[in-house]
Amino acid sequence: MLKYDAVVAGAGPAGSTAARVVAAAGARVLLVEKRARVGYPVQCAEYVPALIASEVDFGEKSIALAVGTLVTFFPDGTVTSTPAPGYILNREVFDASLAEGAVKAGAELWLKATVEDLTDTSLIIRQANGQRQEVEAGVIIGADGPLSLVARTRGWPRATLAAAVQVEMALPEPMQVTRVYFDPLYRGGYAWVFPKGKTANVGVGLVPGEITPAAALTHFLRRLGWQQQNIVRRTGGLIPVAGPYQEVHRGRVLLCGDAGGFTHPVTGAGILTAILSGRLAGEAAAAYLGSGAPLATYEESWRDLLGTALARGQAGRRRWQEEWARDGAALSKLLRQTWMV
Repeated sequence: MLKYDAVVAGAGPAGSTAARVVAAAGARVLLVEKRARVGYPVQCAEYVPALIASEVDFGEKSIALAVGTLVTFFPDGTVTSTPAPGYILNREVFDASLAEGAVKAGAELWLKATVEDLTDTSLIIRQANGQRQEVEAGVIIGADGPLSLVARTRGWPRATLAAAVQVEMALPEPMQVTRVYFDPLYRGGYAWVFPKGKTANVGVGLVPGEITPAAALTHFLRRLGWQQQNIVRRTGGLIPVAGPYQEVHRGRVLLCGDAGGFTHPVTGAGILTAILSGRLAGEAAAAYLGSGAPLATYEESWRDLLGTALARGQAGRRRWQEEWARDGAALSKLLRQTWMV
């Protein structure tokens, strides 16, 4: 049996950040990624607030476009502009840079490796060659996405999820702002246009019901009047929208990123919260391994840093579930009270 101080499942922003922090503290760390290439395929709208630059180092190649304003289109026909400085990322480059940072800090990275089962102290991992390897770990960090096997195997319930579909397509004209569109049809969600230079990410996220995400995207593209032959690539994914679990620590297992529900329940934004929760999980793991500090300190630290904002988001999400309206005026009133609050 192989032995590591910490094993991190998932090399997205949360997992790579956690692995870097624990490895930098001198621990022996294994970072496991099921994909053959970190960050690909992209399953993200790729917008991050400018604040992210204070948390992680990433090069210019990770940035497709710097933006400063969010334009929101409400169902009653009104439009607002809000300062929202940030970046549209080249997500595959960004994720790869974070994983590289973890490796430089001393973490070992396994690609095309899948966690198949785990206990509180060990994992069964199927490696790229098809062999199953048992690995013992002092701490296990689950950063393996919204359908986290780590979470399910250790007894956490399935997360409440919204679904999103997106295309990257050629822009008919230059755009320097991000755009969000609300429509009663996109229940519990919205559509977006996030420019990347000559192309843009165009997508819809919603709670599936009377319309599928794919049908909603078709509806949105028709509204924009953009030609579907200009599509460069298609993607999609699931988004936790209920906020973090009541507990994200059990025994020697910690959850961060989407696996722990660390996305904003209203906006669905999750890259910055993934990095922050990953850092905090890594710090808790490093303190436990180094001095025996309780892993439960992770619960305190994430609530201190993220609790207030995510609680507001949870309140907004509950109102969306209960008060979402077909009437444009009523829905716009609700949105002005809950969107970007």
